[in-house]
Amino acid sequence: MAKATLGKASSLTSYPTYEVSISGSKVVLTCPKEYDDGDITWEKSFQEQREIKTATFTIDYFSEMEDNGYYRCYNAENKAKNHYLYLRARVCETCLELGVAEVATIIIADLCITLGLLLGVYHWGRNRKAKAKPVTRAAGTGGRPRGQTKERPPPVPSPDYEPLRKGQKDVYSGLNHRGV
Repeated sequence: MAKATLGKASSLTSYPTYEVSISGSKVVLTCPKEYDDGDITWEKSFQEQREIKTATFTIDYFSEMEDNGYYRCYNAENKAKNHYLYLRARVCETCLELGVAEVATIIIADLCITLGLLLGVYHWGRNRKAKAKPVTRAAGTGGRPRGQTKERPPPVPSPDYEPLRKGQKDVYSGLNHRGV
């Protein structure tokens, strides 16, 4: 079993960096700066694209089925180098790109509108309660509020029940002999 070890980061070779820009359904690939010398040739899925000789490869209407794959650019001096870009992208024609400022503005506006509605409902309810007329009872009730009052004592408990008291274990000990 062989072990592979890597040396220091400075001894590692750096790979060329392709730039990819996606906007709507348009995808723009930019060749690494190392390859900008002379005529540049692009390959798409290992097939040479003869019509494109610039540092940028533009796909105006990117199709996920047809355009995903390997891309490579090279010039006559570095054709032997195999540095490919695998591109797999999802695009949307009707998508809208928003920056951080736009998203923050939308959130703040939404919070302000919500708070405004809450305050409006609160004040409307408060004003409505203040304008309401007090409810009076009919003449037959004598003007007393419903429910239990100090004039009426609480109901007498049924004579069939006896309140439990501490220290009377012997009275209740024989009731349940099921061993529960």
